[in-house]
Amino acid sequence: MGETGRLSDETLVAALAALGRELAYPATPALVPAVTARIGTDRAARARPLFPRTALWSRRRTLVLVAIGVVALLGLAAAARLAIGAFEIRVQPGVTPSVSLPPVDPDEIGEATTLQEAQQAAGFAIALPDGPPPDEVYVVDSPFGDPGIVVAWQPSAPYPTIGGTKWSLVLMAFQGDAELVVKTVDRFEDVHEASVGGQPAIWIPVPHVVSLETEAGTLTYTVLGNVLIWETAEGIAYRLETSLGRAAAIEVAESVA
Repeated sequence: MGETGRLSDETLVAALAALGRELAYPATPALVPAVTARIGTDRAARARPLFPRTALWSRRRTLVLVAIGVVALLGLAAAARLAIGAFEIRVQPGVTPSVSLPPVDPDEIGEATTLQEAQQAAGFAIALPDGPPPDEVYVVDSPFGDPGIVVAWQPSAPYPTIGGTKWSLVLMAFQGDAELVVKTVDRFEDVHEASVGGQPAIWIPVPHVVSLETEAGTLTYTVLGNVLIWETAEGIAYRLETSLGRAAAIEVAESVA
């Protein structure tokens, strides 16, 4: 590439700085001051370079180390993501549910159908917890492969209403590992490890934001209930939204049969 195709040092630094502002990552120590201080120490120890051209390397080394720092921050951002099957959890400080976002409503994210038809369309049999059958069943068409299934229960004695909704339990099921449902929370502390039937699970007991990838596009909602996410040995990932506490929610999940 000719000289006209190269970025200047100043342009490169500005581009890297802009990229850094766009990333969501945990707070990290400032890299540039530490690098600059180290370079200043090196220069003090060497009054004059042995070869004039090596004087340019100090500035270039700063840019290289800054670039390495940005790559490291990218790695931290990637590490701030967890996934179980088709469900991904992202940690993005400062993100809180907006009052303009409606709560999750199965009526809007899928097409109402029967349980048998939903299972035929999705290509798998959804496991349901003990107790009464769901009041509503929906098929969620996915742009990445097999559809998912959403079932919902109206409030009853054992299952109180999820705040802001007309449901007591909302259960989603997807197979495969395409990121179809992305949940964004404010802090790492909002995500808790759990276990369902010996399988790793995630418990999120705070309001957060959820986005679903459907054939109609990306749908975003606020989540007001508690959420338990786990995956079965058969490779089906489940998401249970409920007003129940952790122990009761796990008990419901482990009754899935």
